[in-house]
Amino acid sequence: MSEAPFTLRIARPDDANRVQDVLAASYSTLYRGWYRDEILAAALPLMTRARPELLASGRYFLCQWQGRAIACGGWSFANPRGGADAGRGHIRHFGTHPDFTGRGAASAMVERCLGEARAGGCMEMECLASLTAEAFYAGRGFKTVAPTSISVGGAAFACMLMRREL
Repeated sequence: MSEAPFTLRIARPDDANRVQDVLAASYSTLYRGWYRDEILAAALPLMTRARPELLASGRYFLCQWQGRAIACGGWSFANPRGGADAGRGHIRHFGTHPDFTGRGAASAMVERCLGEARAGGCMEMECLASLTAEAFYAGRGFKTVAPTSISVGGAAFACMLMRREL
């Protein structure tokens, strides 16, 4: 019997360091070439911090391989820009360690998020995808609505507003 490629579990508040390690490795490597260095210098210190409210929500996940955290991400009813949208869930704070991209961990988390959001009464899912991740989300049924940006560390961080029906 072969070992599963990874395990997927609900993240806990005590996983903050594991999440931060994944996000730092992911964003600092995978965003290079997509964003200017000064944007990354301003945004990454804030973007790579674990979000306590997500870790405590029961809707944020950690993928592990042989005990090593390799990917994280989740969803919420809350819009990352503030407030909530009736009937719409939001993909939140995804990252995959660059050594483990393309192995299905992020896809498994997206599927779990979509299923839970659907079961929770959402009819649509939205995400603010980094420029790097737009193709990934498109491959999971999301459609690009519009280019946009979010202010992170005083920098305008370009992203794509994407949505899909559930």
